[in-house]
Amino acid sequence: MKRSLSIILLSFFVSAGVLAAGPPHCKQQIVEKSVIEICIVPGAAFEHDLYTLKADKVLVFALVDDYSEKVELEHTIPEGLSKEFPLSKQGDKVVKIRGGCVPESKDGVEVARLCNFYWGKHQVVKDIRFVFK
Repeated sequence: MKRSLSIILLSFFVSAGVLAAGPPHCKQQIVEKSVIEICIVPGAAFEHDLYTLKADKVLVFALVDDYSEKVELEHTIPEGLSKEFPLSKQGDKVVKIRGGCVPESKDGVEVARLCNFYWGKHQVVKDIRFVFK
């Protein structure tokens, strides 16, 4: 029964185009004792790539390439006890994640994406380049 369910789910994901063309390419940086991981999940030929950002193994966002160029997320820290990412605790009531993965072109063809992100006052992704082959 489990095998049949697995085959059904796999065929659904394949037909829906959910599976990536290859494994994710990830890079990590440590900022203020937090492990920040940014990944590109390559899409199939002529499909969109997916960019993900994780903090301490927790997914913060996943965006298709068209919407990864200029990102701004805002979080208002609630009063009282709350579960917050360590990087969100910078003393301000509002913390923003901002930045992006901008395309780099050569001879009219996109050849790479250069990623930079700030989480409040801290640069959490600095000059990470994903080169396309």
